[in-house]
Amino acid sequence: MTIEDLRATLRRWLSLILLFEIAVIGALTAAFSIFTGHMGTLLFALFAGAMGASVSLARRSANLGEAELGTLLRSPWNLAVVEVVAAVMAGIVYLLFLAGILTGDGGGGLFTSNLFPKFSWPTVPAQTTLDIQTVLKVRPTSIQDFGKLVVWCFVAGYSEKFAPRILGVLENSASGREEKSEGAHA
Repeated sequence: MTIEDLRATLRRWLSLILLFEIAVIGALTAAFSIFTGHMGTLLFALFAGAMGASVSLARRSANLGEAELGTLLRSPWNLAVVEVVAAVMAGIVYLLFLAGILTGDGGGGLFTSNLFPKFSWPTVPAQTTLDIQTVLKVRPTSIQDFGKLVVWCFVAGYSEKFAPRILGVLENSASGREEKSEGAHA
């Protein structure tokens, strides 16, 4: 098999994976809408990350060598790992947004920008245990915020370095606060 044949095979596999992802998110959206009347945005975030990885890999396939292509195509699990890692990174970015760590109320997050999504939370009565139904009701506050969330999660899957860089900034920020705290106690 020539390198161009390997690239064409990879693009076919990635096309099938993307179609599968679109079908799954469509089916899940329908199922949640029918059976629960609502759907949280976490699944959209995870699938956006996985789709970002597929698009990135398809774009990079022209630059991959024969050995890299051979490794990716040796087993479907090799492509699945890429997708799962991207979905996990998108999930981490989702949680960072949800927790307000990136934007924070009143500019208390790592970054201050209107590029990040805002969320609305359901009212939870005092003394009530948090459950999955309540978490699934957390939503971006507007269609624009939903779009921002999906775009950022796609970027997290597309760029292998995006989420790790954010985690690095978070780690450095936490380390800096620890050092200041230790210095104040000395």
